[in-house]
Amino acid sequence: MRLALSVLLASLVSLSAPCLAQQKPEQPLTTAPVDPNAKPIPKSRPTIGVALEGGGALGEAHIGVLKWFEDHHIPIDYLAGTSMGGLVGGLYATGKSADQLRDILRTADWTLLLGGETPYQDLSFRRKEDAREIPNAIQVGLKHGATLPPGLNSGHQVNLLIDRETLPYSTIHSFDELPIPFRCVSTEIVSGKAYVFQNGSLSDAMRATMSIPGVFAPVRRDNQIFVDGGLVDNLPTDVVRKMGADVVIGVHLQIAPAAAKEIQSAFSILGRSVELVIAETEIRGMAGADLIVKADVEKFTTMDYEKTAELVKIGYEAAEEKAQILKAYALDDQAWAEYLHEKDSRIRTRIGVPQFLKIEGVAGEAAINMQKFLSPLVGKPIDENSLQLLLTRLTGIGRYTASLMT
Repeated sequence: MRLALSVLLASLVSLSAPCLAQQKPEQPLTTAPVDPNAKPIPKSRPTIGVALEGGGALGEAHIGVLKWFEDHHIPIDYLAGTSMGGLVGGLYATGKSADQLRDILRTADWTLLLGGETPYQDLSFRRKEDAREIPNAIQVGLKHGATLPPGLNSGHQVNLLIDRETLPYSTIHSFDELPIPFRCVSTEIVSGKAYVFQNGSLSDAMRATMSIPGVFAPVRRDNQIFVDGGLVDNLPTDVVRKMGADVVIGVHLQIAPAAAKEIQSAFSILGRSVELVIAETEIRGMAGADLIVKADVEKFTTMDYEKTAELVKIGYEAAEEKAQILKAYALDDQAWAEYLHEKDSRIRTRIGVPQFLKIEGVAGEAAINMQKFLSPLVGKPIDENSLQLLLTRLTGIGRYTASLMT
């Protein structure tokens, strides 16, 4: 069961019942043909596509590479990413600068984002009592027999972060309408195949590409279940090539080699097994690139989210090591100004004022209470902080696990 609340011009939220987060998005995530009205990239120069690899916190190094490109006037005409590369790439594709991306990730509350728990102050009174009596983050469903959740983290807080940064683009039909045409890769685990998101809900696509199995609840659509794309295509150079790039640049995250003494527990063995699968997809990705920028992140772990500044610096230095090759693609001042003007002309900042509230997925008293709870938002400019607080309080009731602004 899913609760979806939509509004004219700017829809507000979608909420899901426990263990069914992200089912039936408002805008179908399909692989329909791209927008035929999209303006083609001028062919006076080779078009450049960049593929960003997945790697948890290590993906913050991508920001340094993007910053170097900005400083040295290297245009990006096409962008694709997987997992954390999909998050960084998706945010950058909306027209944000590398400095803005760095600030977003540096100031993010990663404990809250990765913990997945509703803040204590937003829990209902009964759930606060439960939290004091049973301080356990894992909840077990009992309605249809004892069942564990599909992930330790429902993704609610991550949803809010992504939605907040992409809300002005909630009405686009194709990711080619973004300031930088964008794709991200997820794994559709029913078929076992890669799924490339190119239209529909940008926030749903970004959430899907980074849904680490067992950690984040998957994104569901009808009979499809989407999890982290690293299992099938962690460095999507092939996707960038298909978008039309003449020159494909892959950004690879060089991790430390495995050590036998560190592979002891069942979890470490499982983790290493997954790493081997992902490494195979990375080899294919590097083979499909014209140029590889290799960021040496061996001293860091995939959970070092608080080390943004250090990782960004490593990414910048990695691009600098390829300076002699990369500068062949640099634009002069006039051409760079024209590139920025064209890109900036597609940036959206306006968010419409909601005119009505529609609730789907629940009925009766629950729907009436939800209508009353959110009705003060209708007819007023969206205050993202207030909306985020209301959505989080709804999850505190215990009947809904995640929310998103669409």
